Amino acid sequence: MKLIFIVFLGLVSVLAAACGGDEPRLLTPTPTPTQAPPTATPTPTVPSYTVSGVVLDSSNNLLLGGLVTLEPSGKSAVTSEDDGSYVITGVPDGEYVVNVTPKCVAHGCYEFPFLIVDGGDVLEFHLAPAPASVLPGGPPAARSVLDGSINLDQVEFPGDNLVLIVPNDMQAGETAQIVLAAPECFRCAGLLAVDAPVEWSVGPGSSAVIDPNTGLLSIDAAISAGARFTVVAEVGDGQYSLSAEVTIYSPTENPFVGVWRETNTGNVNQLLLTSGREFAVTLNPFEHYQDYWGTYTFDLATGFIEFTATGANQVSPDSEGTGTFVIDVNERLVLEGICFGTWNYQTKTPAANCGHEFEK
Repeated sequence: MKLIFIVFLGLVSVLAAACGGDEPRLLTPTPTPTQAPPTATPTPTVPSYTVSGVVLDSSNNLLLGGLVTLEPSGKSAVTSEDDGSYVITGVPDGEYVVNVTPKCVAHGCYEFPFLIVDGGDVLEFHLAPAPASVLPGGPPAARSVLDGSINLDQVEFPGDNLVLIVPNDMQAGETAQIVLAAPECFRCAGLLAVDAPVEWSVGPGSSAVIDPNTGLLSIDAAISAGARFTVVAEVGDGQYSLSAEVTIYSPTENPFVGVWRETNTGNVNQLLLTSGREFAVTLNPFEHYQDYWGTYTFDLATGFIEFTATGANQVSPDSEGTGTFVIDVNERLVLEGICFGTWNYQTKTPAANCGHEFEK
């Protein structure tokens, strides 16, 4: 409730006696001039505009129920559950960073595109995530192929999408089947074996043999740890040439090499460790996407281990890379004090988590 105070103003009569005993007379004060109220300055009107469009997911399908935010304005809108469209009104002229939540979806992450509003509505501003194939990463990820195959002429952008499925590291005496693979489309997730003529070879002077027709790679049992060689695939009639490097390692010298997964907790889907002491952590995997990567050092005598990140697409809060390790009788890798994080499936973002147990 407001209290309203009303002040009544009246004239005050002053009686004064004239000198010499004259009769008293009434004196009326001179009225004070009334001042005109100041003229209010009108507030200038700031023009604003409308931004609208659609959000696509990694396969160019519509992303339904995603949050689109313009920073630093804080203006946002949720994409329609029917057609993936959004409308943001009242946007002044300016430059904005466009954020899409969830930032990462299957097979790709939303980058932060810039939007410039300059004297008009922006009625078509479509957003789609960058496919994982063009995102940065660490050491080559361990990948697999789906059942079936695809012809070379069916591969979209084969110059960019053809890949070799090759292990980063192998032991002396091992064999591996090298596969030429590709996705069906630029934003497709799964890899299929490519049905095309391939001539396989390995770098000269190496202690490895590869079948030139099938791509079966065999490592000499007498080869020393640390040796490196290159697998080469000449595809078609010399149309494309692909290569990948393989390093020979000793599990006695480095028992960490390989692909580890947290099968019980599911916190880290893939921890990739190479003989060159590189690592990559993937919380929510797709294609060869990696959350963050770097180098690692260890001391087998003391159980000390340290992970140092050198690059990332996204990281979990409160990450910690220094701790201890144990490889138990079940050949599980137990890390204490290490905080790699976990994936929050509700917010679609990394979350804090410490202590990990991995299996190969």
